[in-house]
Amino acid sequence: MDWSTDVYAPETSPEDKREQLRMALIQRYGVPENELTRLPAPWYGWEWRMVGAEWIGPPEEMPDGIGERLCDRWLVAGTSLVFLQVVSPEDDPFPEGEAFLDSLRVTDLK
Repeated sequence: MDWSTDVYAPETSPEDKREQLRMALIQRYGVPENELTRLPAPWYGWEWRMVGAEWIGPPEEMPDGIGERLCDRWLVAGTSLVFLQVVSPEDDPFPEGEAFLDSLRVTDLK
């Protein structure tokens, strides 16, 4: 989790903030545009999912089936930006990470 404050101007609309975020994810962080999913209400933000493998060692010794499922969410909350990430084994039969993300609510306290 990461929380960045004062990312957006207070007068910017939620839709414009979401679009600014989308452009930053594509241009600054290299997230493929076709892999971004707009989060449903009540969130203003984006989600990116991928499966990757991280192995420290010779490639020929990498075990079969090693992989991790990553789910990244970026949420606009007022003038702030919240980043959440869930990492689980690729074949994880328990969706605790998904339940965790779906249970969170980020609100703007004024």
